[in-house]
Amino acid sequence: MGFKKFFGHDKDNEKNQNQIEIERIKNEIEEEDRIFQQELPAKDNLLNKFEVDQLKQLCIDVLGREPEPEYFEEKETGKQIELPLYRNDYIHFIIEELRLSQIKDYALKNKIISASFFEK
Repeated sequence: MGFKKFFGHDKDNEKNQNQIEIERIKNEIEEEDRIFQQELPAKDNLLNKFEVDQLKQLCIDVLGREPEPEYFEEKETGKQIELPLYRNDYIHFIIEELRLSQIKDYALKNKIISASFFEK
């Protein structure tokens, strides 16, 4: 039995395991990015069928929250003013947070679009 193994400090094996884990995480991230890019046009097209109130409700119903507001600081007073959320703020937030299948399910369930919308 080697001295390293006797004390349980097989550094080469530990480095190998770390490298395998890093590679696995890298592959998962690349796959998520590929799916995101693939779904992006369809998500945008589908979300453009929603009214602003429906986008807000989707955020609340599925995500439990709306997008974080942005603030503007007045130079004279230093006061923070909350900027309003616009349609594109909701669309970008939903695109980042949800998969296409989740948006489709919500749109069909809430009769925002019909099933024929997807038969192209």
